[in-house]
Amino acid sequence: RVWKAAATKPQEAPMHWFQADAYYKPNEYNQINLFPHVYSDAVTKYTETTIIKNGTAPWRIRQMYDLALQAFKAHDMKMGLEYIGTMTHYIGDLSQPLHVSENYDGVMTGDKGIHAFFETTNIGDELAIRADVLKRTQILLKDSNFLAQFNGSLMDMILLEISRSVALRDAVINNDLQLGRTSKGAAIQLELAKDRMADGAATLSMVLNRFRKEVGLVENASPIAIQDPSWVAPDYSHLLVQKNSLHSSAYSADDEDDCSQ
Repeated sequence: RVWKAAATKPQEAPMHWFQADAYYKPNEYNQINLFPHVYSDAVTKYTETTIIKNGTAPWRIRQMYDLALQAFKAHDMKMGLEYIGTMTHYIGDLSQPLHVSENYDGVMTGDKGIHAFFETTNIGDELAIRADVLKRTQILLKDSNFLAQFNGSLMDMILLEISRSVALRDAVINNDLQLGRTSKGAAIQLELAKDRMADGAATLSMVLNRFRKEVGLVENASPIAIQDPSWVAPDYSHLLVQKNSLHSSAYSADDEDDCSQ
């Protein structure tokens, strides 16, 4: 897979995480949305070495979103779908609490291996839980408190997703430390994982709805065959401050571990 090939991995890898707890303590997670939205501003404040080490997923999402937007406006729907489809992976990553933590695999707490257990091994048959995850997603999409978090810029949406995700970091780690990977511990972790997948799916739904409105898409019943696009190098130089909202009214009711460093 070209997006995980040896030649691209050094640049690709950091785009799958954002270690929020490297910048904020637990009692400061409500400030994550204040993190510099513009990449150059973040680099100025923290240095590029630090930014890359702690992950660049938010800007990668914006880069793919913007590329898709440009493609659609140029009437290249195939390329636009490929870019927006690629973007969805990074949004999914950020819904996983261990993708937004320095303790991404439990090394700091002595429970190494929790990352793969939580997001892959313990889930087993994804089809078996899909209906439950869908139900939880639909509940979120009717929750006014959840929907209220999607009235700002795309970066606001991403950083708020991160804040919801990292808030559950300790729950994942503590469940593992206290109950291990026994049947009881596994059952608790699975429920938490389903909640996280629902949050990721609901977040993606809101981002795609924003994209649909921004590009002016109308319903099109004709399917379009797409493939994985060629790998795209990170470039955040054009990602400037976004306007907060597109509309004045609020919304209504077996791969290699991506965090391997």
